[in-house]
Amino acid sequence: MLKDLLRPTALLSHVLVLLVAVTCVALGQWQLDRLAQVRANNALLEERLQAPPVELATLVDERPVDEAGLEYRRVTARGIFRPEQEVLQRGAQHNNQQGFSVLTPLELEGGGVVLVRRGFVPSALDTPPVAEAAPPSGTVQIAGILERPVPQPDFGPQDPPGGDLARVFHTDTARLDRQVDGELYPMVVRVQTDEVVAYDALPVPPEPPVLDERNHFSYAMQWHAFALLAVVTYGAWLWKRRGRGDDPDASEKSAPPAPPARVAG
Repeated sequence: MLKDLLRPTALLSHVLVLLVAVTCVALGQWQLDRLAQVRANNALLEERLQAPPVELATLVDERPVDEAGLEYRRVTARGIFRPEQEVLQRGAQHNNQQGFSVLTPLELEGGGVVLVRRGFVPSALDTPPVAEAAPPSGTVQIAGILERPVPQPDFGPQDPPGGDLARVFHTDTARLDRQVDGELYPMVVRVQTDEVVAYDALPVPPEPPVLDERNHFSYAMQWHAFALLAVVTYGAWLWKRRGRGDDPDASEKSAPPAPPARVAG
């Protein structure tokens, strides 16, 4: 049996099954690592959402801006919206409907400007400022959480480097600062409200952050199960072959010797 397991063809099959098992285990471990990251992020989010809100005006003059430290912080802000400088962010969804997220600059009372994610509008309303989703006029008080800006990626959709943008892929505050009067704060305020709004009101307010672990754990268990299944199935197959005596060399070993050739006399 040991000799059979060490044949070159058998060794090749052992290596292939081992590679499949190792790959499945590696993918399962990667899912567990992602789960750990999500849980850590959820713990941070929950902690910061439970903290009392701070006035954004006390943060805008701090430099450099600690994006990681400010992300998910609850804030309040007071100022005047600038709908004429509004932009729409692509890729938003609401109830399986495609559309845009409305980003409207808010001129802060104490100086400075911040981009406010006010909510969703359907894709038909693709030209800012969206009259059907106009912000309140005059001085307003808003509450929300801080989001980190998203710079232009090296790969994938990118926003044009020049000109004034009406629609964007990313909340790249450094890029949008060029078309907003005043200094644009390098964070985005995502509006959060407890007020009940009409079902047809626009924009649809952003959903609160979801503490969701997604499917990382189940995916990890599936990959580890695939690895175990590959090893067990292969082992069972080898055992079954041994029981049947399926030795590819067996026919040569057990075949009777060929009769001597007759010599014509």
